[in-house]
Amino acid sequence: MKKFQFSMEKLQNYKEQILESEKNSLGILRKELNTLTRQLDDNIKLINMKSDELEYSMLKTITPADFAARKRFITFKQQEGHEFRRLIALKQAEVEQQLQVVIEATQEVNTLDKLEERQLEEHRYAEMKEEELFIEEFVSGEQFRRQMTT
Repeated sequence: MKKFQFSMEKLQNYKEQILESEKNSLGILRKELNTLTRQLDDNIKLINMKSDELEYSMLKTITPADFAARKRFITFKQQEGHEFRRLIALKQAEVEQQLQVVIEATQEVNTLDKLEERQLEEHRYAEMKEEELFIEEFVSGEQFRRQMTT
């Protein structure tokens, strides 16, 4: 009997390539999300540090211009923090969307894997039947030869 060849092997390989590509995209999005989260954390730390400095400066003599500049800087960093939060929310939505794509691609690959297993089982069953038929023909041929020689 001929060697087993999955009838949808090319499609299966294509789907596996798509799955790997989608997983890579998901990894990139997660990395970008982690970068944004770190930037937000750094921003929050800087805001807290500058706020503390401003409070300490207020205890000393500080010019109104210096106070206003420091306050503007803190306000700017707070606005930047809001922007980071918005970007993080958008990136999280992208990650979730990409995760769904990966899940769907995984399901497609799994479906093809199950189909391949089923076809392999059918191939093995047909091979077994072919061997049984060969053995039956061989045995019946032996019996026929014995009858002819007696």
